[in-house]
Amino acid sequence: MAILVGHVWLFTGMFGGFTEAYPESIPNRAIVRMDGLIAVFFALSAFLLYRPMIAHRAGGARAPKVSQYGVARFLRIYPAYWVALTALAIFPGLFGVFSDKWWAFYSMTDFLTLNATHAECPRLIQGVDQFVRCGLPQSWSLGVEVTFYFALPFYAALTALIARGREVRSWMRIELVLLVALALSSLFLAEGPLAMREESWFKFSLLGHFYWLALGLVMAVLSVVYRDSGLPGWLRVATERPGWCWAGAATLWVITWFGFYPAPFPVGDFTTLQYLGLTLFQGAAAVLLLIPVLFGNPNRGIPARVFGHPVLVWLGVISYGIVLWHVTIIVNIGYAGAQAGYGPTLVYATLLTIPLAAISYYLVERPLMRFKYRSPREVMAERRAARRARRAVTDTGGST
Repeated sequence: MAILVGHVWLFTGMFGGFTEAYPESIPNRAIVRMDGLIAVFFALSAFLLYRPMIAHRAGGARAPKVSQYGVARFLRIYPAYWVALTALAIFPGLFGVFSDKWWAFYSMTDFLTLNATHAECPRLIQGVDQFVRCGLPQSWSLGVEVTFYFALPFYAALTALIARGREVRSWMRIELVLLVALALSSLFLAEGPLAMREESWFKFSLLGHFYWLALGLVMAVLSVVYRDSGLPGWLRVATERPGWCWAGAATLWVITWFGFYPAPFPVGDFTTLQYLGLTLFQGAAAVLLLIPVLFGNPNRGIPARVFGHPVLVWLGVISYGIVLWHVTIIVNIGYAGAQAGYGPTLVYATLLTIPLAAISYYLVERPLMRFKYRSPREVMAERRAARRARRAVTDTGGST
């Protein structure tokens, strides 16, 4: 929902724009710096995917097979994306999707070769930059995720070799050092002598965002290691006082309002110091936001009450569809389409996006989830068993 709010702001010309008449106001700065929630997305994704792979190292559940993991990730991401991409390319229309570069759009690799792939899209029509109609522009973050999905089993295999024959605390220390080294390498490659930050294959892959992903991997390691032995003191205090953590995250967010130029980080013209500073601040805020949720008691306290609310749970369930459908809708209502302002665009886009996201979930995503960790044969066998059970109840008049 934060992404929807932020994109409405972006595609309706912001709050008056960054002009002399409308200086870089606090509302503009506040909304543009919600881009830090991308750090939350990457860190949370890394935590949720990596933890099951390593839980067995400290006496937890067995790791999923790589084939199961691959099938689950494919079914979770691609079918709903293909439906949204194809439907929106037909109406109201997207550039590039049905060109000879169609394979890049359908594979979510179009941003890895941005200049070549998006050359299919006209730059300006009636003064409007048509980049916003080139495929699904918000899918750049999904492309980053796909590269991470591919690399994660290899990383898990490497750390399994490190953990083999070692005590839990021993491999934990080695892996944490490895993650720090990889995260620093990502930052160095982005802004060091090689300055790869503007290379699309780096910027739109896990390489350009590994610092944020590494934070999630670190939290997954700590969660597994301290599962039974109890959290260390500093982490226990943080989980017992979620308000402190969230106040810290909010403080860092406010600092980024004024400490960095108010432009979205994927397109902002930041100096090296600004880029590194913003990346570090947003990563730290993501960790403070997530610690009470990932390490606290899931059945009590503020995190349970907030994130267990039925409305938030349901929005979370359909959230992937919201991400997929909202930008094209906003663009056609906002400055590239009907020229509506922020308020009307936010209302109309929400009223259109949420039903489409719900349809996507109930008709595409949820049916396919049956096959995430089970073969088609097992799913069909379960259905046949369920039908036999219903017939048995019917035949006995429901007496059973």
